[in-house]
Amino acid sequence: MSVQNSARLLAGRLIKFALLVVVLYGAAWCYFNWEYVRERFGAKYEEERYGIVWNTNLNAARRIAARHGRLVMVVYINSGAKHDPSDYLINRIFPSTQFRSAADTYIPVLVDIRQGVQESARLKNNQDEIIKVYDLHNRYGLILLADADGRELRRVQYSDEPVDILLGKVAGGKFTPLPPIPKPDVKDPVAESEKKAKSLTSPVVGPKSERPKVEEKWGISTGL
Repeated sequence: MSVQNSARLLAGRLIKFALLVVVLYGAAWCYFNWEYVRERFGAKYEEERYGIVWNTNLNAARRIAARHGRLVMVVYINSGAKHDPSDYLINRIFPSTQFRSAADTYIPVLVDIRQGVQESARLKNNQDEIIKVYDLHNRYGLILLADADGRELRRVQYSDEPVDILLGKVAGGKFTPLPPIPKPDVKDPVAESEKKAKSLTSPVVGPKSERPKVEEKWGISTGL
Protein backbone atom coordinates (compact mmCIF):
# COMPACT_ATOMS: atom_id res chain seq x y z
CA MET A 1 0.00 0.00 0.00
CA SER A 2 1.41 3.38 -0.99
CA VAL A 3 2.00 6.20 1.45
CA GLN A 4 -0.73 8.23 -0.25
CA ASN A 5 -3.31 5.46 0.16
CA SER A 6 -2.31 4.97 3.79
CA ALA A 7 -2.76 8.69 4.43
CA ARG A 8 -6.21 8.62 2.83
CA LEU A 9 -7.22 5.60 4.88
CA LEU A 10 -6.01 7.24 8.08
CA ALA A 11 -7.80 10.48 7.22
CA GLY A 12 -11.02 8.57 6.56
CA ARG A 13 -10.79 6.79 9.89
CA LEU A 14 -10.10 10.05 11.71
CA ILE A 15 -13.13 11.66 10.08
CA LYS A 16 -15.35 8.72 11.07
CA PHE A 17 -14.00 8.85 14.61
CA ALA A 18 -14.63 12.59 14.82
CA LEU A 19 -18.19 12.12 13.55
CA LEU A 20 -18.76 9.36 16.10
CA VAL A 21 -17.51 11.64 18.89
CA VAL A 22 -19.84 14.43 17.73
CA VAL A 23 -22.83 12.07 17.59
CA LEU A 24 -22.09 10.61 21.03
CA TYR A 25 -21.57 14.07 22.53
CA GLY A 26 -24.85 15.26 20.98
CA ALA A 27 -26.70 12.24 22.37
CA ALA A 28 -25.17 12.79 25.82
CA TRP A 29 -26.02 16.50 25.68
CA CYS A 30 -29.66 15.72 24.85
CA TYR A 31 -29.79 13.11 27.64
CA PHE A 32 -28.52 15.46 30.35
CA ASN A 33 -30.47 18.47 29.00
CA TRP A 34 -33.75 16.78 28.15
CA GLU A 35 -35.75 19.16 30.35
CA TYR A 36 -34.14 22.11 28.58
CA VAL A 37 -34.90 20.58 25.15
CA ARG A 38 -38.56 20.06 26.10
CA GLU A 39 -38.78 23.60 27.47
CA ARG A 40 -37.31 25.10 24.28
CA PHE A 41 -39.58 22.97 22.10
CA GLY A 42 -42.62 24.25 23.96
CA ALA A 43 -41.37 27.84 23.66
CA LYS A 44 -42.65 28.04 20.09
CA TYR A 45 -46.14 28.14 21.57
CA GLU A 46 -45.28 30.99 23.94
CA GLU A 47 -46.03 34.63 23.27
CA GLU A 48 -45.44 37.67 25.43
CA ARG A 49 -48.35 40.06 25.49
CA TYR A 50 -49.57 42.57 28.08
CA GLY A 51 -46.39 41.97 30.09
CA ILE A 52 -47.10 38.24 30.56
CA VAL A 53 -45.69 35.20 28.77
CA TRP A 54 -48.68 33.17 27.62
CA ASN A 55 -49.10 29.78 26.03
CA THR A 56 -51.15 29.72 22.84
CA ASN A 57 -51.51 25.94 22.47
CA LEU A 58 -53.78 24.02 24.84
CA ASN A 59 -52.02 20.66 24.52
CA ALA A 60 -48.60 22.22 25.16
CA ALA A 61 -49.97 23.98 28.25
CA ARG A 62 -51.48 20.72 29.50
CA ARG A 63 -48.15 18.92 29.13
CA ILE A 64 -46.40 21.61 31.17
CA ALA A 65 -49.16 21.47 33.79
CA ALA A 66 -48.87 17.68 34.08
CA ARG A 67 -45.09 17.82 34.35
CA HIS A 68 -45.10 20.39 37.15
CA GLY A 69 -48.35 19.61 38.95
CA ARG A 70 -50.09 22.85 37.99
CA LEU A 71 -53.47 23.89 36.58
CA VAL A 72 -54.18 25.62 33.27
CA MET A 73 -55.71 29.11 33.25
CA VAL A 74 -57.38 30.10 29.96
CA VAL A 75 -58.12 33.80 29.41
CA TYR A 76 -60.49 34.72 26.57
CA ILE A 77 -60.58 38.36 25.45
CA ASN A 78 -61.47 40.50 22.46
CA SER A 79 -58.91 43.29 22.22
CA GLY A 80 -59.16 46.18 19.79
CA ALA A 81 -62.95 46.25 20.05
CA LYS A 82 -65.22 48.16 22.38
CA HIS A 83 -65.70 45.35 24.85
CA ASP A 84 -65.47 46.55 28.44
CA PRO A 85 -64.61 43.25 30.22
CA SER A 86 -61.70 42.64 27.83
CA ASP A 87 -60.46 46.22 28.17
CA TYR A 88 -60.71 46.10 31.96
CA LEU A 89 -58.77 42.84 32.09
CA ILE A 90 -56.04 44.25 29.85
CA ASN A 91 -55.72 47.64 31.55
CA ARG A 92 -56.60 46.89 35.19
CA ILE A 93 -56.09 43.20 35.94
CA PHE A 94 -53.14 42.04 33.84
CA PRO A 95 -50.72 44.75 35.13
CA SER A 96 -51.44 43.91 38.79
CA THR A 97 -48.89 42.01 40.85
CA GLN A 98 -51.63 39.63 42.01
CA PHE A 99 -52.49 38.56 38.48
CA ARG A 100 -48.80 38.27 37.55
CA SER A 101 -48.52 35.90 40.51
CA ALA A 102 -51.50 33.92 39.17
CA ALA A 103 -49.75 33.69 35.79
CA ASP A 104 -46.79 32.13 37.63
CA THR A 105 -49.01 29.81 39.67
CA TYR A 106 -51.08 28.52 36.77
CA ILE A 107 -50.08 27.77 33.18
CA PRO A 108 -51.57 30.83 31.44
CA VAL A 109 -53.19 30.38 28.03
CA LEU A 110 -54.35 33.44 26.10
CA VAL A 111 -57.04 33.44 23.43
CA ASP A 112 -57.00 37.03 22.18
CA ILE A 113 -59.32 37.77 19.27
CA ARG A 114 -57.65 40.94 18.01
CA GLN A 115 -59.73 43.14 15.77
CA GLY A 116 -58.06 44.12 12.50
CA VAL A 117 -55.11 41.74 12.98
CA GLN A 118 -54.37 38.85 10.62
CA GLU A 119 -53.11 36.05 12.85
CA SER A 120 -50.87 33.24 11.64
CA ALA A 121 -52.56 30.03 10.53
CA ARG A 122 -51.02 28.12 13.45
CA LEU A 123 -52.21 30.62 16.06
CA LYS A 124 -55.67 30.78 14.48
CA ASN A 125 -55.96 26.98 14.59
CA ASN A 126 -54.86 26.93 18.24
CA GLN A 127 -57.45 29.56 19.13
CA ASP A 128 -60.24 27.79 17.25
CA GLU A 129 -59.45 24.54 19.07
CA ILE A 130 -59.64 26.15 22.53
CA ILE A 131 -62.86 27.99 21.64
CA LYS A 132 -64.42 24.74 20.46
CA VAL A 133 -63.23 22.60 23.40
CA TYR A 134 -64.61 25.00 26.04
CA ASP A 135 -67.52 26.44 24.02
CA LEU A 136 -66.27 30.01 24.43
CA HIS A 137 -67.53 31.74 21.25
CA ASN A 138 -68.74 35.25 22.24
CA ARG A 139 -68.04 34.96 25.97
CA TYR A 140 -65.21 37.51 25.96
CA GLY A 141 -63.74 38.56 29.29
CA LEU A 142 -63.81 35.01 30.62
CA ILE A 143 -61.24 33.20 32.76
CA LEU A 144 -61.35 29.42 32.88
CA LEU A 145 -59.44 26.98 35.06
CA ALA A 146 -58.72 23.43 33.86
CA ASP A 147 -56.64 20.51 35.09
CA ALA A 148 -53.75 18.88 33.24
CA ASP A 149 -56.21 16.56 31.46
CA GLY A 150 -58.01 19.58 30.06
CA ARG A 151 -61.08 19.01 32.24
CA GLU A 152 -62.79 22.30 33.11
CA LEU A 153 -62.86 23.02 36.85
CA ARG A 154 -64.59 26.40 36.86
CA ARG A 155 -65.10 29.50 34.75
CA VAL A 156 -65.52 33.12 35.78
CA GLN A 157 -66.99 35.91 33.67
CA TYR A 158 -65.22 39.12 34.64
CA SER A 159 -67.63 41.78 35.87
CA ASP A 160 -65.42 44.64 37.07
CA GLU A 161 -64.54 43.10 40.46
CA PRO A 162 -61.16 43.77 42.13
CA VAL A 163 -58.32 41.44 41.22
CA ASP A 164 -58.28 39.65 44.60
CA ILE A 165 -62.01 38.88 44.36
CA LEU A 166 -61.58 37.71 40.77
CA LEU A 167 -58.70 35.37 41.61
CA GLY A 168 -60.64 34.00 44.57
CA LYS A 169 -63.48 33.08 42.23
CA VAL A 170 -61.04 31.48 39.79
CA ALA A 171 -59.39 29.48 42.59
CA GLY A 172 -62.72 28.45 44.09
CA GLY A 173 -61.78 30.01 47.41
CA LYS A 174 -58.76 31.91 48.59
CA PHE A 175 -56.10 32.17 45.89
CA THR A 176 -52.79 30.71 47.10
CA PRO A 177 -49.84 31.71 44.91
CA LEU A 178 -47.09 29.26 44.01
CA PRO A 179 -43.50 30.08 43.00
CA PRO A 180 -42.75 30.33 39.28
CA ILE A 181 -41.70 27.15 37.51
CA PRO A 182 -37.87 27.27 37.35
CA LYS A 183 -36.24 27.29 33.95
CA PRO A 184 -33.93 24.29 33.37
CA ASP A 185 -30.19 24.98 33.19
CA VAL A 186 -27.94 23.82 30.37
CA LYS A 187 -25.63 21.09 31.68
CA ASP A 188 -22.21 20.01 30.43
CA PRO A 189 -22.45 16.26 29.65
CA VAL A 190 -18.75 15.68 30.41
CA ALA A 191 -19.02 17.31 33.84
CA GLU A 192 -22.29 15.49 34.56
CA SER A 193 -20.74 12.13 33.59
CA GLU A 194 -17.77 12.76 35.86
CA LYS A 195 -20.09 13.75 38.69
CA LYS A 196 -22.18 10.59 38.23
CA ALA A 197 -19.10 8.36 38.07
CA LYS A 198 -17.74 9.98 41.21
CA SER A 199 -20.98 9.36 43.07
CA LEU A 200 -20.93 5.69 42.06
CA THR A 201 -17.34 5.10 43.13
CA SER A 202 -17.44 7.09 46.37
CA PRO A 203 -17.52 4.92 49.51
CA VAL A 204 -20.81 4.98 51.32
CA VAL A 205 -20.50 5.75 55.01
CA GLY A 206 -23.53 4.85 57.05
CA PRO A 207 -24.81 6.97 59.93
CA LYS A 208 -23.27 6.60 63.34
CA SER A 209 -26.29 4.74 64.58
CA GLU A 210 -25.57 1.90 62.15
CA ARG A 211 -22.04 1.23 63.42
CA PRO A 212 -21.61 -2.11 65.23
CA LYS A 213 -21.93 -1.87 68.96
CA VAL A 214 -18.84 -2.69 71.01
CA GLU A 215 -19.33 -4.28 74.37
CA GLU A 216 -16.57 -4.75 76.92
CA LYS A 217 -16.50 -7.93 78.97
CA TRP A 218 -13.75 -8.51 81.46
CA GLY A 219 -11.62 -5.85 79.80
CA ILE A 220 -11.99 -7.44 76.35
CA SER A 221 -13.76 -5.54 73.55
CA THR A 222 -16.07 -7.54 71.31
CA GLY A 223 -18.13 -6.63 68.28
CA LEU A 224 -21.30 -7.89 69.91
